[in-house]
Amino acid sequence: MKNVIYLETTTSTNRDAFEYAVQGAEHGTAVIADTQLNGRGRLGKTWRSPAGKGMYCSIILRPKVEPQNYPLLTFVAGLAVADAIEKLYGLSAGLKWPNDIYFKGRKCGGILTESSDLNGIEESRFAIVGIGLNVNTELNDFHPELHETATSLYLESDVILDVKTVFLEIRQELIKQVKSFEKTGFLPVINRWRTRDFLYGSRLAWVSVGGRKVEGVSLGPDDEGRLHVKDDSGKIHEVMSGDIRLCK
Repeated sequence: MKNVIYLETTTSTNRDAFEYAVQGAEHGTAVIADTQLNGRGRLGKTWRSPAGKGMYCSIILRPKVEPQNYPLLTFVAGLAVADAIEKLYGLSAGLKWPNDIYFKGRKCGGILTESSDLNGIEESRFAIVGIGLNVNTELNDFHPELHETATSLYLESDVILDVKTVFLEIRQELIKQVKSFEKTGFLPVINRWRTRDFLYGSRLAWVSVGGRKVEGVSLGPDDEGRLHVKDDSGKIHEVMSGDIRLCK
């Protein structure tokens, strides 16, 4: 298919897509690999990529939005993935702020959005949306320590679909929803995102990038996508980044 690069093995599809974007690859160009040797998640975490079982792809976006709105593409991408899953499997995915796909408390996928230098001319700006999704992964494919916390589309639906079929549906949905974001702004995006908010009303622990830990109840994201957490004293914290975990 035009503008889709299929690889058997790569270090990181995000890294590959970034290089293609620097060279001028157009909006919607994507890299998909059968496996990654060094897949990455948020905050420097590693994403395990068993060959032939998951979807490991990165999609180049050149949205017609202001530079300050590029971080909001993570929410657009989450919705696109969830909507594509619902179309293909009839499953309703939950979204964990800001970038994870969940079913019944188990993680099924994640999104890593990176961007170019946004201070340059508009034509040179781009974002890379990396998506890792457990598609046909079986329980024994996961590391034993993840058996209680990870899942896959196959485990949730008992349906096996070709990974490329899932990828093409997600890519199509993402391009469509970015176009809508360009036209109507972020409010419709975050309003729909809230209907899938996996964390809302749950007690969670937030560990900031600086290592500070706060426990409280999730109030969900505001209209700019910032998560709000109410601690036991009643103070409301605005979360811009950091690691969010459900309290046991």
